[in-house]
This record gives sequence, structure tokens and C-alpha cells, in this order.
Amino acid sequence: MDLDTYYKLIEELEKHRGYGVHTGVEEVSKKIGQPYDATRAIRSQYLQRKSIKNHYKVKDKAGILYKEWKEGKTLSELALQVDFPPVLLANFLMLKMRFSKKKTKEIMKNTNLVKKNLRLKKELDEIIGRDELYTPRSHDKQSAEGNRREDLIGEWLDEKEIAYFTEEDLRAGTVEGKTPDFLLKKPINWHGDEYNWIESKASFGDEYIHRKNHGGQVSKYVELYGQGILVYWYGYLDSLKSRGYTIIDRKEMGLK
Repeated sequence: MDLDTYYKLIEELEKHRGYGVHTGVEEVSKKIGQPYDATRAIRSQYLQRKSIKNHYKVKDKAGILYKEWKEGKTLSELALQVDFPPVLLANFLMLKMRFSKKKTKEIMKNTNLVKKNLRLKKELDEIIGRDELYTPRSHDKQSAEGNRREDLIGEWLDEKEIAYFTEEDLRAGTVEGKTPDFLLKKPINWHGDEYNWIESKASFGDEYIHRKNHGGQVSKYVELYGQGILVYWYGYLDSLKSRGYTIIDRKEMGLK
């Protein structure tokens, strides 16, 4: 995806308020002419970065927002007011209600632990049920999605009878040091070049994500194992730079 298209997507997605991952995605994907799953991934990543940017600004207002909540505004209304994820805002306000951090975390997993404040429980049930980014259930869902994508690449390798080190090998200490998702026992030939590893990312490769992946993982794989393949499942920006590895998406591997 070129940068102009990416920025047009962001501009259109910004018109759809709230923190629903799917909010406005179908409309924007059709308008800009980009796949739904890529547009959804871009929105999800954009929302997460926006919440990080606004974190301390909203936290500093927690006392004022708690007062407004006591006066009748709902958690959802306040979250929309300050443009912040409802679940994260609830965490701030619950600290003002004198819940400990530990208790707040437990309640986010089980709202039945709220015994006396029925209004709070009702609102928590609502925002947790809608959340797609910040609750334990959402984290489990994201992790499962990443695992499914890795499994599909594993099946792709198996079909081509390409051997690779498994999780069992890693746990047994067969391979030492940092290890990509698939460390190949023999290099594979991909469009005329040989590659020794494959790393799968269930995300869209934008500049921010790619900087983190390159600095935190991928550059180290190159040092240890030589050339490899980095798969961004939902596509990537054409402008991304790489050294010692190639960037592709799942469609280039023939995966759906």
C-alpha cells in the first residue's frame, strides 16, 4: 500500500468516533478501495497508538471525570467525551473509587466481584462486552488470531515438505538464542534468493509497527540466522525498508 492511500484511510477512519475496531471499517474500505481486513488492522493499530498518546492526559483528569460519573454520565459517554477507550477509562475511575489495582484487574475479569454498586457493574458489563482491544478476553482473542496465522504458515511449509524447528525443539534447547516463528532446517528459495527463517505478524506493516519489529526482533534474526522472510498478514506499506530480509503478505504465499 502506498503512503497516500494509507493516510487517506486514516483520515476517513478518524471520522468514525469511538474505539470499536470494526466501526466505520466497511464504509471506509469500500470508499478507498482497500481490503476490509487491512482497513480493520490499520484502525486497530491507530486506536492503540492514540490511546497511548492520550493516556496521561486522561489520567490527569480522572478526578474530574469521576465527579461527572457520580453526577450521572456513563462510562461510555465519558470515554467518547475524552476520546479514550472505555475500559481504560474505567480503570482510572475505579482507582478513584478506592479499588486497588489488583482488585480492579480482578473485576475486569469477573464483574460479579462488584457487589454493592449495581450501576458500575452494569456499565462495566456493557463496555467489557463491546471491547476488542483491552480486556483479558480481547487479549486472548488477539493471541489466538496470531497463533492461527502461524499455524497456516506451518501448514504451507508442511505441504512443501520444508522442515523447520518446532516449539518442542525450542523448549528442549535444540536451538539457542532468539528464534523466529519458523527457523528452517534448510534454506528455501524464494524468487531467486535463499531464506533461513520466517516470522509471522498478524498485523498491518505500518512505519511504527515495522520499526518495533525490526529493532526488537527481526534485525537480531538476521544477525543470528542470515536472510529471512517477514510476513505482515494484512499487508504493508510499500515504503518499508528492510536489510537482510524480505517483506511479504499472506497473499504472496497464496494464503487466504
